[in-house]
Amino acid sequence: MSIITTERLCKYFKGKKALDNLNLEIPKGIIFGYLGPNGAGKTTTIRVLLNLAKPTGGTAYILGEDIRKSRNYLRKVGFLPDVPNFYNFFTAREFLSFIADITDIENPKKRIEETLELVGLRNEKSRIGTYSRGMKQRLGLAQALLSDPELLILDEPTSSLDPQGRKEVLDLIYSLKSTKTVFFSTHILSDVERICDRIGILKEGRLLLEDSIENIKKRYWKRRILIEVDDLEKFLERIKESLKPNSVEVKNSSVVIEVLDIQYTLKEIPKIVVQDGLLLEKLEILEPSLEDIFLEVTSGA
Repeated sequence: MSIITTERLCKYFKGKKALDNLNLEIPKGIIFGYLGPNGAGKTTTIRVLLNLAKPTGGTAYILGEDIRKSRNYLRKVGFLPDVPNFYNFFTAREFLSFIADITDIENPKKRIEETLELVGLRNEKSRIGTYSRGMKQRLGLAQALLSDPELLILDEPTSSLDPQGRKEVLDLIYSLKSTKTVFFSTHILSDVERICDRIGILKEGRLLLEDSIENIKKRYWKRRILIEVDDLEKFLERIKESLKPNSVEVKNSSVVIEVLDIQYTLKEIPKIVVQDGLLLEKLEILEPSLEDIFLEVTSGA
C-alpha cells in the first residue's frame, strides 16, 4: 500500500516551475529521504502535500485521498516544520495540553505522557524558552506525534543542530520506523544514509532519482579498489603495466583504481606485492557514498 503517491505534480510561482511533473510512490512503513540542495523544491512539495499550497497541475494521493478533493487525511498526518515555534512561557506538558485542547485529542493526559516519554522529555519541568535547539526539535516531534498519526512529514528536522542534537533526533525518528511512515526532507546526506530506506533526489523541481539506497548504490557501483603499500611509486608502475586499470587516482599514501574485473584484480594485487617485495598495508573495495551518487546525479542533470 502506498501512503503517498504523486502524479505529474506541478507547482508554478510567477511562471517559474517549483515542481515539475513530480511522480513519487512511497510505500507504508518506511523512512523516505527527500534530498536536494536548497531551493530544489522540497519545502514546496511538503506545502502542497499538506494542502498549504494548491498544485498548479497534477495531483497527489495521501492515505488514499486525493488532496484536491479532501482534507480529511490531514487528521492522520503529523508535521514538523524546519523551524518549529513555541510559546516560551509554557512547559512541554503545558504546550502539549494546549495542542491537545485545540485539536480534540482523545484521552489527552495519557497521550501526552506517552508522547513525552517517547521523545525523552517526560521529566523535563523547565520552560520551553530555556530549551536547547535539540530539545525544541524533540518537542516539535512530540507535537507531530501527539495525535498518533499514520504519516509523519518532517521538513529539515536536523538542520542547525549540533552533533549530539542530530543524533538524538535521528535516533528518535528511526525508532518510529515500525509504527509510522516517515517523509523526511533534508540536504544532509549522512543523516539520510543512516536512517532511510528509500530516497528521492530533487533538483530544480524535477525528480532525478528514486529508489532504495541499496539499489542505488548497486547501480552506481564502479568496481573501485583502494590500496596502500609501503612504496607507492614502485607499485603504481607495476599495476599500470600489469592490470591496465580504467583509472588511477592517487590520494596521499594510497591509490584508488577502477577496473573491469574486480575478482581478477583482487587475486593479482597480492601477487604483485609479493613479487616486488612490497608491504601491503590496506586493500579495500570502495562502495560509492551517497554523497558521491548525489553529486554525480545532480551535476549530470
